Amino acid sequence: MSIINLQNFKITQLGYLYRNIKDKARELETELEMPKFGFFENNGVPFKYRGNDTEIWTKIAISRGLNKQIELIQWIDGDCIFKEFINSGREGLHHFGIFVDDFQPIRVYFSKKGFEVVHEGIAGIYHVAYIDTFDSLGVYLEFQEPAKKKRSKRK
Repeated sequence: MSIINLQNFKITQLGYLYRNIKDKARELETELEMPKFGFFENNGVPFKYRGNDTEIWTKIAISRGLNKQIELIQWIDGDCIFKEFINSGREGLHHFGIFVDDFQPIRVYFSKKGFEVVHEGIAGIYHVAYIDTFDSLGVYLEFQEPAKKKRSKRK
């Protein structure tokens, strides 16, 4: 019996990829009256992508809607699942974000079922890992756990 129960996960974020997030944010704010998006950039952030070390550059916009965090991502540079998605001609819903306290048992659970971590690293204060459930669910599952801080030894 597994200690992981998918019924217990709560989707807290809807992640979308677009070629131009500024225009998409303006459209969502105007047409759907979503709260104003906040923007920031991730420049040269190290990630592990399909087993290889990479650095990625993205623009991000964050708002709230549908009782969820809405994340708009614009890929700028670097090998990653965002580049894959955009280069395949797609735009739109990319992943469901799920906050967890401990990702390791989730990694083991999905790995035993044949689903691999395809994109992983530190984003802000979170360790993020994307499980490739795209063929099964039509989206990736992004698990976010608080990044472990290295504590300095007291003398």
